[in-house]
Amino acid sequence: MKNSWKRRLWAFMLVLILSVTAACTDEFEEINTNPNVPESVNNPGLLLPSVIRSTLNDHYTGSWRRGAIVADYLANQFVSAFDWTPSDASDYFLWSFYGDMRNVQNIIDISEEYGYENYRGIALVYRSFLFQSLTDIYGDIPFTEAIKAKSDNINFPKYDTQEEIYAGLLADLEEANSILGSGTESITGDILFDGDLMSWRKFANSLQLRILLRQSDRVDPSAGMQKILNDPDTYPIFTSHEDQAALQYLDELGNEFPRYRVTTYGGSTHLSTTLETYLKDLNDPRLVVFASPTPATASANVKEYAGVPNGINNEDTYNGGSAYQSPPGLLWAPLVYSAEASPTAAQSLLMTYSELQFILAESVEKGYITGDAEAFYLSGIEDQFDYYASRIPENFTYPQVADVMPDASYYTQELVAYEGTTEEKLEKIGIQKWLALFNCGYEGWSEWRRTGIPDIVPGPNSSGAVPLRHFYPLSEGNLNKANYDVANARQGGDLLQTRVWWDVD
Repeated sequence: MKNSWKRRLWAFMLVLILSVTAACTDEFEEINTNPNVPESVNNPGLLLPSVIRSTLNDHYTGSWRRGAIVADYLANQFVSAFDWTPSDASDYFLWSFYGDMRNVQNIIDISEEYGYENYRGIALVYRSFLFQSLTDIYGDIPFTEAIKAKSDNINFPKYDTQEEIYAGLLADLEEANSILGSGTESITGDILFDGDLMSWRKFANSLQLRILLRQSDRVDPSAGMQKILNDPDTYPIFTSHEDQAALQYLDELGNEFPRYRVTTYGGSTHLSTTLETYLKDLNDPRLVVFASPTPATASANVKEYAGVPNGINNEDTYNGGSAYQSPPGLLWAPLVYSAEASPTAAQSLLMTYSELQFILAESVEKGYITGDAEAFYLSGIEDQFDYYASRIPENFTYPQVADVMPDASYYTQELVAYEGTTEEKLEKIGIQKWLALFNCGYEGWSEWRRTGIPDIVPGPNSSGAVPLRHFYPLSEGNLNKANYDVANARQGGDLLQTRVWWDVD
C-alpha cells in the first residue's frame, strides 16, 4: 500500500508539472515580449543617429589617438601608437565599424522594402565612407560579402581586393547621388546633415573625388573627375566649410566631443617636432590652434611652443621634460585640462572643403582636370583659417579669433606663394593639405603614404619605419582563417610594411 500511495503521488505531481509547463509554454511569447521594444523597425530614422554617433566617436578617437601620431602631427614614444600588435584593431583601428554597419545595412534593407530612396541614398554614402576608412587602413577587407550573415548566411566573408573595393565605392556613390531627393519620405534622425539631402549629395561627390585621386597612381582619374566637375547641377560638391561633412557635438551629457570627459590630457602625447617645424617655418598661426603653450610658459606674456620627436626613447626628459613640451591644442582639450575647455568646439571631420580644394589644385597641376590650380590652392588655405576662427569659443582667453588669422604676407612668402616648378607646386599643395588634415589623422596618414609629403623620420622606437597599414584583428586569423590567409598571400603578408594597393612605391 505504501508503494501504491507513492506511485499515485508521483503520477499526480507529474500531471501537475506537465500542466504548468504547458500553460507557461502557451504564454511564453507573451510573457517574454517587451511591450516597450518594437519587434521590427520600419523607420530608418530610428537607426540613423546611433549609427552616426557610434562610428564617428570611434573615428574621432582612433584618428586622434592613432592617426594623428602616425601622420606625425602628434608625437609619442611609439611612432604611430600602432604598438606593433593586432589586438587593438577594433578599439582604435575602426574594425568595429563592421558591427555598426549591420545597422547601416538594416537601413538599406528597410528602405528597399518600403521604397525609401532618400534613406537608401544616405546609407549608401555613409557605408562608402566607412568602407573607405577601413580599406585605407588595412588594404584588402571583406566588402561584397560583408554584413551578410543575416541575409545570405555568410559567416566567413571573403576579402575583396582594394581595387575592387574602390570600384564598388565609386559605383555606390554614383547611385546614391542619383537617388537622393527622389524619394517622398522626409528624413529624421540625421544628426550629420539634419536631413539636408543636397548636403549628402555634396558629400557623395566630394568623396568620389577623394577616392579618384587616391587611386590615381593605379587608375587614371581624369574621366571620373571631369564627369563630376563639368556638370555641377548633377554632381554638386562642397562650397565652403559650412557645408562640409562635420559632426557638430552638443553640450549635453554624453553628446559632447568624445574626449571631453577623459581624465588626462597630453600625458605622453605632444606636438610633434615635424609639425612644429613646418608651422614655425611658415609663420603659421595655426600653431596656437594645433598646440598649447608649454606648461612652463602657459601663463607668461610670451608663450612658447615646443614639440617632441616621434618615437624617441627619452621623451620624459627631452628638452627638459613635459614642462617644456606642448600638449595638443585647447580646442581638443578635456575639461580636466582647463576650465575653458569646450564640449562643442571640436568637430568630428569626415571630409572638409579645404581637402576638396587641395584635391582640385593637385588634379589641375597634374592635368587630370582643367581649372585654376592656384585659385583652388589659395581657397583651401584661406578656408582653413576661416574654419578654425569659427571654432574658437568666446570664453577662450588664448587663442582668440585674431590670433588665428594670418596677415597678407602669409600668402606671398616663398614657402607658400604658388610659384616654382610643377614639383615645387605639388610639394606646397601637399604640405598645406597635410596641415589641413590635422584633425583627420588617418586621412593625413593616407596622404603621406600616397605622396611622401611631409618627410617623416621614424624614431628608434618605431623599428626604423613608419607603418604603411595596420594588422588585421587577431579574431580574423582565428575565425575567418581561410579567407584571411588568401588575402595575406595576395597582399604580401599581414605586416605593417605591406603596402596597400594604391600606395605605389
